[in-house]
Amino acid sequence: MTDLHRISYALTAAVALICVAGTASGQTAQQPLQFEVATIKPVDANGPHQNDLTVYPNGRIVLHGLSLRSLTITAFHIGSWQLSGGDTWVEKDLYDIEAKAPVTDPPVSYDVRHTWWQIEDPRLRAMLQSLLIERFHLKLVPQSTTGQVYLLAVGGKTSLMHPTELPPGMYDEGHSGDIGHAGDRWVIYNTSMPQLAQFAGDIIVHRPVIDKTGLTGYFDAKWTQTLIDPNNYDGMDSFEEFLHALGLKLTKSTGPVQMFVIDNADPPSPN
Repeated sequence: MTDLHRISYALTAAVALICVAGTASGQTAQQPLQFEVATIKPVDANGPHQNDLTVYPNGRIVLHGLSLRSLTITAFHIGSWQLSGGDTWVEKDLYDIEAKAPVTDPPVSYDVRHTWWQIEDPRLRAMLQSLLIERFHLKLVPQSTTGQVYLLAVGGKTSLMHPTELPPGMYDEGHSGDIGHAGDRWVIYNTSMPQLAQFAGDIIVHRPVIDKTGLTGYFDAKWTQTLIDPNNYDGMDSFEEFLHALGLKLTKSTGPVQMFVIDNADPPSPN
């Protein structure tokens, strides 16, 4: 196990265990981070509703139309494949959440970068974890094994990628990490290598993907694949070809694989 594996695994496990232990005992060695105010409102899943996530510089977050399962994935910064358990309502019932971090002196600056399903600032994620534990009585049981993981690394010239240059007024609310695929075309926009690795793990391989590229910053790239046989299309092969065009590659390795089981969850307490 590399040092990076050890650090990543230790931090993930520690956060999960602190949250579970805090729920069971009612206290932790260190006061958990919490939002100052938060509202949770049920959403009619059969009616018109939004599905989005926004983070603001003052630590305010707004989430629309998300299930407890999706909220847990966001709060713990994990992939859907890593989470199991829970009753049917955990996945089907939807909620709108608006929450705001405490006001401090001097003011705290939060990382507003976020994707459609992930929050980049670990402090805001910790506050969301506390909210789910308090209001949904969420209890997670972490389970760890050693298994197959992937390393995202530089595998050639990365000339197809270029640093993101945001036009004035674009993405002024911090949205980043757009990764899209339609037919024979792949696009990344304002995307960091850790975000690309997270996408690969969550959506493509359903295994941990560790960023080993050493590339910092945010990138844009577009690539169109030549489909030899559109009727015999493989998403994994297509993604690996896309990475190759970017000058990147995925290689198999062995390392820690972290899973979580929902041991308990209740409909949220009233505001």
